[in-house]
Amino acid sequence: MTSLETGARGRTRRAILDAAMSVLSANPAAPLADIATAADVGRSTLHRYFPERTDLIRALALHVHEISQAAINAADPASGTPAQALRRVVESQLDIGPIVANIYMDPNVLADPALLSHLDTGDDAIIDALQRASTGKVPPGWARRAFWALLEAGFDAARHDGMPRHEIVDAIMTSLTEGLISPG
Repeated sequence: MTSLETGARGRTRRAILDAAMSVLSANPAAPLADIATAADVGRSTLHRYFPERTDLIRALALHVHEISQAAINAADPASGTPAQALRRVVESQLDIGPIVANIYMDPNVLADPALLSHLDTGDDAIIDALQRASTGKVPPGWARRAFWALLEAGFDAARHDGMPRHEIVDAIMTSLTEGLISPG
C-alpha cells in the first residue's frame, strides 16, 4: 500500500480496500454503499477516505498491484525450472482473484496514464522465467501478454464456468508449455 497510515485509520482504510476487492470482484459495477456495508463502515466514513469512486478505484489499483507483487515475490519465480516457477506464479495470482483483471481494466484506471505506467511494472521475475522457457519463436513481449491473458481467461473460467482451480492452473500451464494446436 502507498499509505503509511497506521492504527485505527490504517485499519479502516485497509478494511475498505479489502471490502472493495471482494465486492468489486463479484460485481465491478457495485455501488459504494455495498462496499461500505461490506467494510462495516458508514458511507460517510468511506467518503472521508475516498471522496469519489475514482479515488477508491485508484487506491484499490495500487493496493491490488502491491498484493500481486508480494504474491509474485513469494512464488519465487527465479527458483526451479521455468515451468515450476511459472506454475507457482499462476497459483499465486489466481489466489488473489478476478479483482486483478477487473481493476486493471477499469475505465478509471485506463484513463490514468501515470497509474497505468506504474501498474505495468513489477513482473520482471515473471518475464525472466518466461524468457528462460522461451523457444524464441514469438516477438518480444508476446509471452508476457500471453501469460497475463491466460490468467484473465482463468479468472473468467472460474467465475463463469465454475472451473476448479487445479484445472485452471493445469490448463494455463498446458497452454504455456505445450500450446493449444498441434503442428501439422
